[in-house]
Amino acid sequence: MAAALLTATDAPPAGTWAIDPGRAVVAFSGRAGFLAPTISARFATVSGEVTVGATHGVRVEVDVTSMTTGNRAWDEVIGAVDPFDTSRFPLAGYESTRVLWTATGADIEGRLTLRGVTRPVALSASYEVGRDAGRGAGRMMVRAGGTVDRQAFGLRFEVPGVGKLVPRQLRLEIDVDVVRA
Repeated sequence: MAAALLTATDAPPAGTWAIDPGRAVVAFSGRAGFLAPTISARFATVSGEVTVGATHGVRVEVDVTSMTTGNRAWDEVIGAVDPFDTSRFPLAGYESTRVLWTATGADIEGRLTLRGVTRPVALSASYEVGRDAGRGAGRMMVRAGGTVDRQAFGLRFEVPGVGKLVPRQLRLEIDVDVVRA
């Protein structure tokens, strides 16, 4: 059966919501300059949860070895450079320190950890809650985004010419479906 969306005036239902790994994408993107192509990478292996209630929280974990750019040559360059130092730091994570929900979204403050370095990163989120016929709210779509300074996390590209194509400021996008845990 099709899911109906709640109205924008509804707040997200209280509870713990687990990320559906089959419907989750975490991605970085950016453009180093006007004529430079947009560089993007997606991480396919994502887990975590969203908590709404007396305490609010967002936790996302990413297996950085699951990264792909969608371009084999670029994947080979990034694999050779290994900016995430995947042998030592195979996981990256985001954990909120403060979540302020509104009727249609949230302002999220938290800490992003990449390469063992943790820095504050603010995210702006939107959400839609779906109703499963006869069962109430059972799925929520959450999309959050913010800006990350890759150099603050030690993400460097040491291949001649490649560093100029990868901007210092990258857009972080978290696009997940969560289900009641």
